[in-house]
This record gives sequence, structure tokens and C-alpha cells, in this order.
Amino acid sequence: MIASTASGPWTACCKDANKRNAIRLVIFASASLYFELAIIRFTSAEVLYLGYFSNFILISSFVGLGLGFLSVSHSLRLPRYLPFLLFFLFAIVLVSQFDASSLRDKFGLFFFGSESGQSGLPGPLMLLVLFVSTVAFFCCLGRLVGEAFSEFDPLKAYTLDIAGSLIGIALFFIQSTLWCGPVTWVVTGCVLLVAGYAFASERPAIGQAIHLALAGLATILLLMSANTGKETIWSMYQKLEYEELTDPDGGLVLANSIPHQFIQPVEFVKQSWYGYPYALHQKNGGSLDNLMIIGAGTGTDVAVALAMGAGQVDAVEIDPGILKLGRKHNPDRPYADARVRSRITDGREFLRNTDEQYDVIVFALPDSLMRISPISNVRLESYLFTLECLRDAKSHLKPGGSLALYNQYRWPWLKDKIGAMLRETFGHDPFQKEIGSTTIFVIGDAIGSEPVVRKGFTRLATDDWPFVYMQKPGVHWLYLSMIALFLGSAVVGIRCLAPPGTLRRPDWPFFFMGAAFLLLETKSISFFSLLFGTTWLVNSLAFAGVLTSVLIANLVVFRFRIRHTWVVFCLLMLSLLVAYLCPTAALLNIEAAPFRYFAGIALVFAPIFFANLIFSREFRNVQASTRAFGWNLLGAVAGGGLEYLSLLIGQRNLLWIVAACYALVGALLLMERRRAGESDD
Repeated sequence: MIASTASGPWTACCKDANKRNAIRLVIFASASLYFELAIIRFTSAEVLYLGYFSNFILISSFVGLGLGFLSVSHSLRLPRYLPFLLFFLFAIVLVSQFDASSLRDKFGLFFFGSESGQSGLPGPLMLLVLFVSTVAFFCCLGRLVGEAFSEFDPLKAYTLDIAGSLIGIALFFIQSTLWCGPVTWVVTGCVLLVAGYAFASERPAIGQAIHLALAGLATILLLMSANTGKETIWSMYQKLEYEELTDPDGGLVLANSIPHQFIQPVEFVKQSWYGYPYALHQKNGGSLDNLMIIGAGTGTDVAVALAMGAGQVDAVEIDPGILKLGRKHNPDRPYADARVRSRITDGREFLRNTDEQYDVIVFALPDSLMRISPISNVRLESYLFTLECLRDAKSHLKPGGSLALYNQYRWPWLKDKIGAMLRETFGHDPFQKEIGSTTIFVIGDAIGSEPVVRKGFTRLATDDWPFVYMQKPGVHWLYLSMIALFLGSAVVGIRCLAPPGTLRRPDWPFFFMGAAFLLLETKSISFFSLLFGTTWLVNSLAFAGVLTSVLIANLVVFRFRIRHTWVVFCLLMLSLLVAYLCPTAALLNIEAAPFRYFAGIALVFAPIFFANLIFSREFRNVQASTRAFGWNLLGAVAGGGLEYLSLLIGQRNLLWIVAACYALVGALLLMERRRAGESDD
């Protein structure tokens, strides 16, 4: 009776210890992934320019989770520090107000925006503090998951962990769709953790749950006190704030605390670079009957087009939050005009699916402040600035139609690169004009310029290498130093928290499976974004699809005995080869979306499925599941570092690295079995 009283308050309805532990594992796993997504969103919004490095937080969380699993047998009770770390992590971001501006304009790190944080401490030092805090927080979470994980046989534990992860993704997806913000995230995450503690049988769990609830309350009060008073929307993409300015400036929209768009009356901007492409098009005999504006934003570009006499405008904007602010605050009310059709979708996806022809297509300042996913180096607008996309745009122009691009491209080589891409697409150089800090490109059958020598870059952006803001392929020293930080901290953490001998006897097969799988997941997310658009829905479904394929592989291993692993290795290598050889254009040219969807699923998820058959088959028989899983998570850290190689070799060639990792896994497993005198069955 004493043991029953010491258990959690809700365990009376679930007296079976095995069921309690299963529920606890699912809840803690869902809380872990939920907090991972929430903290990535929060720090990207509050730390200036960190949105360009969202994988900084992701890989930090992998380091922490891996160390948490490896520390399960350590006497130090890490979860007792979780309440403090929760509060400290949010406080260090809100109170210090530091930024990552020291990274601005380095090789391959082109930023839009010129704001700086208000911290009196150096940015690099505060980034290090943020890294350590994130690792420590997720180390505590990893310990909670690992302790519940160790109560089951390895494959069942892994299956429950994946099920919890799917719940975490679903919760965050639903809340993001509803535009929930950090207060909701902290409440939800703390409720999940307290619920997990409720199913624990140890007496200290009750006290830890109370401490966590108090820390969550303090964090919520801190978040509410940090309210700036500005109209704020947490869209599914970013934090948006609206600020009224004095006339004639109108209003300002900030995205992730960076000035992003001005809302100005059309009479003040009509004669500026906003209206120049239309005036030039009309001067050369073109009409404005049907226009497309990609990156329509709050509607200033649309209002100018209407004022210039546009007959119809397809206004394409990916973020519904920005569109909402435009409808509410734009004084010209362009989105209320019957000539305007609002399209809330990815610009590349709309170009691919529309059947209409346009007199003018405008890429209107489509400069995002974030990446398509936390595990990828591809930005939200990257697939708009590739040769393939420019060809799509050209194919939707009427005879005599024009394509226009404008933005604040600061570097001469970047202007030359974009000009060269337009020349490659249209066969002649574009018309180029500088108005203040803004560069305008306009090109069409009747608009262009004499040949211009364009230099300073070595490669044009393509769908496989969609890095228009990089001067040349390469991996910057900053990324290399980040990889060294991640791996070095992992080594130090293992020495401090893992059982003696862990570093001397690393679980290399699971380490390399973790590295390869993260690369495979990254390639899959980027590929899906290219096929179906870089929208939040597509990315969420892709993440869920990856986890679902893992779950299916687990169930297959549960149900069937895989006698010969080498057969699965062969199927994996074959699926990787097919994915490498199949040209992306072949799938993009499939007009029917359902057929393109199923073809994409087969191409993307077949390697993931076979890779997880191998993992599940090997993981099923391990003696120390938390040790193997911890090394697998640390392998994902290495995979995050290897993903930077896409900046050098392109995305498709990452599959060669994936294949090499799995070949190494196969060789290591074969050597282990030969030493143990086992056969492959």
C-alpha cells in the first residue's frame, strides 16, 4: 500500500506497471520532440538572425538527448535541474537580447536586415551560453526518456518513442496552424512533462512535477512581461509584429524582430522602384492585363500594380500572417480590390501548377528570414532563385511578357550572378537599374541590354544546389567550427556523464546509422519541399512521413524475422541508386499532383524504410538499449555536420555519403559477427 501511495496521482486508473511505463515513455518522448520544435521557433524569433542557423538549436538538442540517454546509469539525478534550465533558457534569450550579427555577410551567409541586439555582452559568448543551456536542458529531457526507455525491450521502447514523437509533432502542428505562441508552448510542454511524472512510480517524481509546474509558471510570467505592446502574430513560419510609423512611412512589419516590410500609401511609392518594371514594360509596348506577384506580402507591390493599370493580379504570398496584416493595415486596401486574387502558397508551387499566362511576373522582394526546416541549409525562398524556376517563370509569360526581380542585393558579384542566371534563361542580358540601394532586373522578349561581363562567382543556382547567395561552393570556417563545438561538447559530456569506458568502446554501427539517417531525412525534406512547395504543411507532413515509415519498419521487424540482413542492405543501396539516378525534373513534369505525390513518396521513403529495417533489426538484439540509442543520437550530430557538405557538393550527392555510411555499417556489423562467431540470421 505504501508503494501505491508513492506512485503518481493518476496511476490508480492504470495499475499495471508495464502500462504506466509505456504511457510515461510516450508522454516524455512527445514532450521531448515538442520542446525541440518550440525552442527552435522561439530562439529563431527572439535571437536576431538565428533563424538562418536553425539547425544550431536542433543539433544542440541532439547532443543533449544523446548524452541524456548515455547517462541513464549515472548517479546524478539530472531531471531535478530541468525546472531551472527551462526558466534559464527562456530568460537568457529574452533578457540578454543578443544577436548573431557578427556572422553577417560572411562567405555564404548573406543576411537581409541591419538590426543589432541590445546585449552588452559579445554575441559569440551569448551563443555559447545558449548552446550550453540547450544541451543541458535536452540532456535532462533525454534522461527522462532514457529511464522510461530502459524499462522495455529495445524494439518496443523504440516503437513507443516514435509514437510519442508523432504525438509531439501533431500537437505542435495543430498549435502552429492556430498561430499559438510561446506561452501556449510552455504550457503544453509543462503539462506533458507533469503528466509523464504522474505515471512514474518513484516518490521524487511528485516533487519534480511541482517544481516544474512552478518553473513553467515563472517562465510564462516572464514571457508575458516581455510583451512589447506591438500587434503580434506567431504565424506558422515566424513571429510577426506590426508597428505604426509617422506619415508618410505608414507602418512597419517586423519578422523575427527584423524590419521586413514597410506598408506605405501608393502615392509615395508609385514612382519608385515598385512601379519601375511596369512603366518599363508599358514603354516597350506591353500591356498589364494579367500580372503575377510572388512575395506579395502586405500589398504595397499589389497596390502599385493596380495604380499602374493592372487588369488582374495573382498575389502569391506564403505566410498568411503577413497577408492578414496587409489586409488590415494597408491604406490602399489592395486585397479588397476585385482585380486581385490572393494565393496563400509557395511561389514555386504556384508557378508549377497554374495554367495561366502573364504579361508581367514579379519576384517582389521574396527574402525569407528562415530555412525550410531546422535540418536543412535551404532557405524558404531558395527554390525561387534557381535556373529551373526562372525557366518555369519564362514559360508562363505571354509573347512580349516581362519578368522582373528587385531587392537590396548588396554585393556586385550577387547582382552579376542573378543577371547571369537571367541571361542563361532568356538568351540575353537583362535590363538592370539601381535606384538607391535597390537593384531592379527586368527581362523579356522586348526588354534587355547589351552583353555584360558578369564575374565574381563560380556556379549558378540550380534545384540541386539552390544557394543563390553563395559566391562559390564551399563549407565556411564558421560551419566547421560549429561542427567542432558540437562533437567536442559531446566528447566532454560522455566523459562526465556516461559510464566509464563509453568513449573507449563506442557503438560505431549505431553512430553511423544515426549520421546516415539524418542526412537521408534532410535530403527527403528538401526533395519534398521542391516537389510540393516549401510550405509549413508540406514540411510537417514530410517529418510525419519519416516517422511513420520508421514505425512501419518497426512493426515489420516485430512481425517477421529478417534472417539475412545483407538482403535489406542490397535493397537500401538499390533504392539510394534509384533516388540518385531519377532526375528531379522527371517528377516535376508530372502534371497530376496525386501521381507526383505517390511517385515522390516511393522515391523518398523507400530508402528510409529499408534503412530503418536495418536499424530495427539490429536494435532489437542490443543488450544496452539506452547506450546504443545514445550513440545513434550522437551520430545524428555528426550527420548534421555532414549536411553542410551540400553547400559544396549539392543535395543529390549527399546520397553518396549516405551510401558510404551504410556500407561502413554493414562492414562493422559483419566484423562484429565474425568476432562473435555468429552468422547473418
